[in-house]
Amino acid sequence: MVRIRLMRTGKRNRPHYRIVVADARAPRDGKFVEILGYYDPLRGEELKLDVDRFEEWLKKGAQPTNRVLRLYERVLRSLKEKEKLLETGGDDEREGTANSDR
Repeated sequence: MVRIRLMRTGKRNRPHYRIVVADARAPRDGKFVEILGYYDPLRGEELKLDVDRFEEWLKKGAQPTNRVLRLYERVLRSLKEKEKLLETGGDDEREGTANSDR
């Protein structure tokens, strides 16, 4: 089974994650098929995800982890907000980014 999950990078106590497609049997930080984006929880919850590729992998049967699914939903919300801004004027961007100030 193929999973869409987080792969930890960064230093000790400074986590940074890549959103990757990997075989479910591979270790968390091991071999992966494709990088779909990144997530930095320490820099204002910085998030970037290639939504088109993510949805393509979902159609192929890849299973996202709970955390990745929540991040995907956050990107979709930010894209909807951008679409609302487009109605009043602005640029169109399909590759989603999200920054939340908690």
